[in-house]
Amino acid sequence: MDPFHSLPPSSSCVGGHNSSPERSLEENFHTYLHALSAEQKQSVSYTKGPILILAGAGSGKTRVLTAKIAQAFFKEKSDPSHILAVTFTNKAADDMKKRLFSLMGPGARNLFLGTFHSIGLRILQKHGTLLGLDKNFTIFGYDDQIRLIKQIMKLEGVDDKTLPPKIVVATISRWKDKALFPEDVAEENRPPIFHGKQSNHHTIKNLYKIYEKNLRLLNAVDFGDLLLLNLRLFHSFPDVGREYQQQFRYIFVDEYQDTNESQYRWLRFLATTHQNICCVGDDDQSIYGWRGADVGNLLNFSKDFPLALTFRLEENYRSTPLILDAANALIQHNVKRMGKTSKAIREGGEKVHVQGNENGAQEARWLCQTIQKLRKNLPLSHMVILVRANFQTREIEERLLSENIAYRIVGSLRFYERAEIRDVVAYLRVVVQPYD
Repeated sequence: MDPFHSLPPSSSCVGGHNSSPERSLEENFHTYLHALSAEQKQSVSYTKGPILILAGAGSGKTRVLTAKIAQAFFKEKSDPSHILAVTFTNKAADDMKKRLFSLMGPGARNLFLGTFHSIGLRILQKHGTLLGLDKNFTIFGYDDQIRLIKQIMKLEGVDDKTLPPKIVVATISRWKDKALFPEDVAEENRPPIFHGKQSNHHTIKNLYKIYEKNLRLLNAVDFGDLLLLNLRLFHSFPDVGREYQQQFRYIFVDEYQDTNESQYRWLRFLATTHQNICCVGDDDQSIYGWRGADVGNLLNFSKDFPLALTFRLEENYRSTPLILDAANALIQHNVKRMGKTSKAIREGGEKVHVQGNENGAQEARWLCQTIQKLRKNLPLSHMVILVRANFQTREIEERLLSENIAYRIVGSLRFYERAEIRDVVAYLRVVVQPYD
């Protein structure tokens, strides 16, 4: 599986570090380094040992992380296959791949670069047979998980009205994020929503055990397994674990504040031998605790790695001073943080306006009134309404329709969640996976 399949092909080849194409690439890299700010250059200059980079919003962290990866290649002469770079989204991974390809050339194709789940999948595809998985195992999505849990609950006589399947799936996913196999789930791992309801806790724990057995019978895994089974693989087969500890001499991690327990243990294990791990994150942007992220992983970095160096990227290239002043004033109230202050490079800008509304209907009215005023001098295509959750769009849509304001919903239904696409995928699964 080529992680750089989407990048443009090249007929040139990176041989030794003294080849002519290599020299031109290295010159290009030094030009890239020269364009960094003094603050960014300082964090890039160190390549050995554990490093934590606290990066505020708009501070050029992707540029810095890209430079550090290329630095390991050019300065430390590391083979690309010995470099592991982990991101949280496919979009971030694709962006970094393109940047690195322009800096490193075809050698970048051999990097282990991708999301936590994609790297975990690559390792499972190579060694999954040791855990009883066939090489063509299936990855269950959310809908698959719900259907399987419903079948199990029916066979076990568990009422899905009293205990909704989506709650069971969410709880199992949370336990996997905490690196807990069924046998590891203890009383203190009780989901917060079930405090005081012991029967539900034990029922879900039992369903988790049966769910795992059924996944293996179906030659399937879910997304939580992609890292959880990596951990089992590393600890159950020490030779395999040591292989990857030796291979990954340089490890780079983006958005470290969003790592959960499973991801944290996976990274700690892989970094044990060489300890050349660089984590970039922002303790003030840790907003995913509800899905298992633990900002403590970032805050405790220097405890995990006593020799760690810490750098701060505080220069903001995206926002105006007025926006940053408002953001900094709010952020100062955060309790769990290491401390940094974003400084605007840009000048000028409009004042921040805060509007309080009693309910969704009032908010929708205010939004439409504002749009009607702005559209006198600004086309609708230059306006955007951002919401925190899809359910919030209903009242806004109704108001936009009543006032005859044209609009377009972006990203309402994912492609693979459409019924016809799920049907096609189901047929394809039957062809390649007779156990399903």
